[in-house]
Amino acid sequence: MKQKEVLEINESQEQIERIREILGSFRLPAYGEIPDVGLYLEQVTRFINQSLGDFPDMQATPSMISNYVKLKMVSRPVKKMYSREQIASLLFIVLAKTVLSMDNIRKVFAMMGEEAGMEAGYEYFRKCMEAALVSFSEEKSASGKRNMLDYTASAVAYKMYLNLYFDGLRDGAESEVE
Repeated sequence: MKQKEVLEINESQEQIERIREILGSFRLPAYGEIPDVGLYLEQVTRFINQSLGDFPDMQATPSMISNYVKLKMVSRPVKKMYSREQIASLLFIVLAKTVLSMDNIRKVFAMMGEEAGMEAGYEYFRKCMEAALVSFSEEKSASGKRNMLDYTASAVAYKMYLNLYFDGLRDGAESEVE
């Protein structure tokens, strides 16, 4: 094997190990760890972005948060202050919008409300997220490039499943109205 090939393999292994380390150590704040003293918009934005610090494509801006309020994805702040429940909702939105449409996120919130509420729904999501990330960090495989194809295929398949699932919910609701 040429020296350049060996160097590329080592760099690739180092990159995979770094990814595993980041994923294995990532933790969403538990519901009880989310501030409940009431945070202003800038403080909420900072809290969310610090919580998701290793993932720059999953960040919030004040205008995004204001838009979620305008879209009624999150209730209006009281005296410009956001509660723990609102912040948990915003954390979920910032993560989920990478794979779900806003309409489908609304459906998730509706299901959470029917089942057990935001606290229980957020905690369930948080624990599932951590378990999924730990499974990535513990996986041992020789080929990082092959894993990326496997993970891409899995992500696309899960997204297809979710779209069909939520379309079925919509179709079911439409047939109930008829």
